[in-house]
Amino acid sequence: MIQFFSRSIARKILASFIGIYATTYLLTALFVFTSLRNSIGVSEVKTLSQLADVKMERLENAFGDLAIDLRAWAELDVMTDLVSEDVDKRIARMLEGLKRQYGLKGEVYAFDTAGKLVASSTPPNPDAAPPPLPAAWKVDGKGLVFVDKHWDTLGSNEAMALVMPVMASFTGNLRIGSLTLTYPWSALEHLLADEDALIELVRTDSDPAPLGDNGRVAGLSKPGGSFLKAWKVLATHETSAAVQAVRQVANQLLLLGLFLSIPILAAVLWLSRKLTRPVVELTGFVGLITGTDDLGKRVPVSSVDELGTLAQSFNRMAASLERAGGERERFVRELEALNQSLEAKVAARTLELKASQAERAQSDKMASLGQLVAGVAHELNNPIAFIYANFPHLEEYTGELLALIEKLRQVPADEAVRRRFDELIAEADLDFLQKDILKIIHSGKDGATRVKDIVLSLRSFSRLDEAEFKKTSLELGIDDTLALLHHRMRGRIILEKDYRLNQPVSCFPGQINQVFMNIISNAIQSIKGTGSIKIATRREGALAIVTVADSGGGIPPENLGKIFDPFFTTKKVGEGTGLGLSISYGIMEKHGGRIDVQSRLGEGTTFELRLPLEPPAAMPLSGVPAAMPLSGVPAALPLSGVTT
Repeated sequence: MIQFFSRSIARKILASFIGIYATTYLLTALFVFTSLRNSIGVSEVKTLSQLADVKMERLENAFGDLAIDLRAWAELDVMTDLVSEDVDKRIARMLEGLKRQYGLKGEVYAFDTAGKLVASSTPPNPDAAPPPLPAAWKVDGKGLVFVDKHWDTLGSNEAMALVMPVMASFTGNLRIGSLTLTYPWSALEHLLADEDALIELVRTDSDPAPLGDNGRVAGLSKPGGSFLKAWKVLATHETSAAVQAVRQVANQLLLLGLFLSIPILAAVLWLSRKLTRPVVELTGFVGLITGTDDLGKRVPVSSVDELGTLAQSFNRMAASLERAGGERERFVRELEALNQSLEAKVAARTLELKASQAERAQSDKMASLGQLVAGVAHELNNPIAFIYANFPHLEEYTGELLALIEKLRQVPADEAVRRRFDELIAEADLDFLQKDILKIIHSGKDGATRVKDIVLSLRSFSRLDEAEFKKTSLELGIDDTLALLHHRMRGRIILEKDYRLNQPVSCFPGQINQVFMNIISNAIQSIKGTGSIKIATRREGALAIVTVADSGGGIPPENLGKIFDPFFTTKKVGEGTGLGLSISYGIMEKHGGRIDVQSRLGEGTTFELRLPLEPPAAMPLSGVPAAMPLSGVPAALPLSGVTT
């Protein structure tokens, strides 16, 4: 093992793999962890909000049932005894019975029209003076009245109450007293109690702590209906329960990464050993022969690949030298040439392996990024739809309000009122508001429209649902790509489009979109200041032609034949990997197409994509196409050279 790691080629192969594997896996795990954590957080808030709505509905139903009962009790014939101050205690006995029968949490009080307590569900102290009618329970009219949270002076606690006027049964217009039903605040809190969350009743005009503060996650209900209009239910619980599942997933991802690394590391060690062992053996035999001048030794041939062929060639050369005898200088020269050839082939093999690993990492990263983009686009789609749909109503309502204000200004009034009205309008700067608020609404509509278009482009560009070979419109793919790159062109690059193909092409849409993204992105980067990009489509026989021409700096003639080589780039460190055009070339080749390029230094570059309208017979129509050639652009690559 020590000898293995001392070999520079094996060490470089292993180090490259470990770096690529660790980076790719950690980024993927981070994306999964972050998405899951956010999803669970949103789900917890939604669940708590639903729980709060259920609790609020339960309170409203409880008060609604009490209101129905109170109306019925107020209409009983026995209530006419309020006129005679319940001398025979029929009302008192009835209220005591109602409290027991209905299991009331609070008390029921009967008052006459003078505000004197006549009877209650709990017998009062006979030695104490009758308490007066609390101010909060004084009501006018004939309907039921809900009294919000207040201090119940009779029960000596905080409570809510329902007050119902009692009308004489012999005439509907004579009020003979009132009936009050209290609901203690402690009983209300008991009704809200829940085993899984902390439930509180807060006012709608209050400002509760922000959601998620103090290590808790919270959900808020809608305001109450008929009775609790001024209240909302706030449900909270510890965030530790919400993130427990996320922590478990994080631990599982870590363990999975460790388990996966073991067989993959073993495979890389085996491959590195298989690549380097013949080289070490050949080097040892060369050293032995040069040290002993024994041309009778032969290198064992252990494979049938290029290294095995090289060993056979070496053996034939040694045999020839042995037969010729005495030609040591010639043997040394040929041996040096053989060593150089061996080093070149090993370096080429190493480069090929690194390119294959880099392309696999790039493919995995693009797949993960596509899933994330599709998820983000899906999550943004609903809220931006709400915003976009509400702007027309906001514009309509604003116009109606402004028209109403204008009509109010024309209503006849005395001079003092008119002067005060004009002063208020001047203070509010109504003329400015009328103009500016419409501008703000129009600006918001434009912004919402742009966000909506971007979301649609993201969903279309990711095309996670289009991993099959199918017919698609190249123009739609180009437009989606341009929508995603719009921010890099805005204000400095003029875009010209000439679409004449206008018919579907059989391909892998997601891969062809990646080709568009690589080439158009390179065109934008080549334009340092202002410039133009022209994109055209057309048909030539059985081929679909797409051209992308830019007015950038162009490609030097000495680099024109290298642009499709893996890892070749003229960009600064950190700006590019040199794989974009190489991958694009491979995608086009596997579709049976090709890429032509023409460029003139200082004037611009034109890429021409030639894609069959129907797939070639030998092309696989499921899954991802086979890996692209990594040894550079083949000799048949059509590079037209420099245009005039």
